[in-house]
Amino acid sequence: AKRTIEICLACQANSTDNCPDPLQMSPLPPAPWHTLHIDFCGPFPTGEYLLVVIDAYSRFPEVDIIRSTSATAVIPKLDRIFATHGIPAVLRSDNGPPFTSHEIKKCVEENGIKHQRITPLWPQANSEAESFMKPLTKAICSAHAEGKQWTKHLYKFLLNYRTTPHTTMRYAPATLLFNREVRNKLPQLTPEEPSTSQKVRKNDQKAKTKMKENADIKRRASPSNLKIGDIVLVRQQKDNKFSTCFDPRPFEVVRKKGTMVTAYRDGKYITRNISQFKVIDSSLKELNREEGDEDYLNIDDTDTPLVVPPGPPAPSADPIR
Repeated sequence: AKRTIEICLACQANSTDNCPDPLQMSPLPPAPWHTLHIDFCGPFPTGEYLLVVIDAYSRFPEVDIIRSTSATAVIPKLDRIFATHGIPAVLRSDNGPPFTSHEIKKCVEENGIKHQRITPLWPQANSEAESFMKPLTKAICSAHAEGKQWTKHLYKFLLNYRTTPHTTMRYAPATLLFNREVRNKLPQLTPEEPSTSQKVRKNDQKAKTKMKENADIKRRASPSNLKIGDIVLVRQQKDNKFSTCFDPRPFEVVRKKGTMVTAYRDGKYITRNISQFKVIDSSLKELNREEGDEDYLNIDDTDTPLVVPPGPPAPSADPIR
């Protein structure tokens, strides 16, 4: 009877599935952003799809909202992702559209990417993308159930996912991909600076020192002795040949923070770089007042006027620019 059943096609066609083969585990790629898994999530009732691209090494996901799964819609999204992180060596996808299209084939060939298509009807072979779909879909459905805009909630979910240690790798995806801690809303300990960062900092300091020396010599730069309380003229744009380089109506310096200087005149503040001011003798201001030249009090300035009491009060922490 057993042999009869084994050779009966009708019996075999109605039997249960075979036991699956043991899992074939994919080796970890040699470096971040070497092998990418790509798939779609959706469609959603609003008509959108999500294009999901995830790095097999770091598990770092890139997600884009699209209205179509055509190659015309997908290729510009891939171009943006590749421009951000670089071109991968391997792109793994299923056999659905648009991944079997001529346009995608041309795109990967032009970029020197090896396109691996998984076994048809076997989504487990694209496991990284398939595994990420579960928390992604859950986050979107939860946001919709709470009446929130799911497209806005999507980016909050991505920030948290990218900065949370992965259960397999024990490191956050962003840390593995960028080799640095990416800040989120949770308080974090200050990580130890990697040796690469120290080399970059040293090279940056060396280049900036050389740039400063050359620029200071070329511009004949010299330290300014401007201080709070000085009477100054401010450089102005020349409208015509009669325009002077500096506004002849004086200001008084009321705040100085590095090279950022705030000056006051007749209820108005202006903030400029220190090089835009020229210190003058305070007696010139009094001399103009004695001679009856009160025009400097009637200011036609583009800066926002402030309501202030008589005299030059100290400006706020963020002066009007």
